[in-house]
Amino acid sequence: MGGPSGRTGRGLVVAAGALLALAGLAAVGAHVAQQADGGWFASSTERFSTPTSVLVTDEILVEEGRPGDPPTDLGELAEVRIRATPAEPGQPVFVGIGPKADVDAYLRGTAHDRMASFDLEPFAVRFDRVPGGPAPAPAAQPFWVATASGPGTQTLLWDKTRGAWSAVVMNADGSPGVDVRADVGLRFGFLLPLGVALLAAAALVAAGPSVLRRVRSANASRRE
Repeated sequence: MGGPSGRTGRGLVVAAGALLALAGLAAVGAHVAQQADGGWFASSTERFSTPTSVLVTDEILVEEGRPGDPPTDLGELAEVRIRATPAEPGQPVFVGIGPKADVDAYLRGTAHDRMASFDLEPFAVRFDRVPGGPAPAPAAQPFWVATASGPGTQTLLWDKTRGAWSAVVMNADGSPGVDVRADVGLRFGFLLPLGVALLAAAALVAAGPSVLRRVRSANASRRE
């Protein structure tokens, strides 16, 4: 029989295996939930409108972690989807994401609504209005890193990279009077591989003491 230190070691191994298994099951469960929601964790679809030419988000900051920084926000590891459907059928709309500095320069002198704050429950977004004139046609601008444009529902997909970004929703010709129904989704591609890896690690931790005992027994038999 093992002494107290042996029992303590076995208890730690069991606890570590259980934690790894729970984390793995949680990751796999999150993947299943994501797939059940069409492959995305998505917000509700809401209506957004403005008499100006542009609806623009606040800064979207994606930072690269440095030693001593807090853990990376999981949201920064996700692919982003923005969907926008014009309230008026057939109205071409434009959805774009670009560097914040370039978007700010593009909007200088243009009437637009800039997101100032939002609440999730109940969902509500507050915009600050900036006066100005109509916007130049957005598709002609060279700085967008992801766009979707045309009549009907437009779906923009963006795999985040480091930097400060802004997203806009506009009429495709830059004219005033934007009216859309939109939602935002996030997709975490690492969930299933992470879950499988954690479950495999849990299995290895659980099997470790048994394998070690067999190795010790085999070595003892050879010495006899």
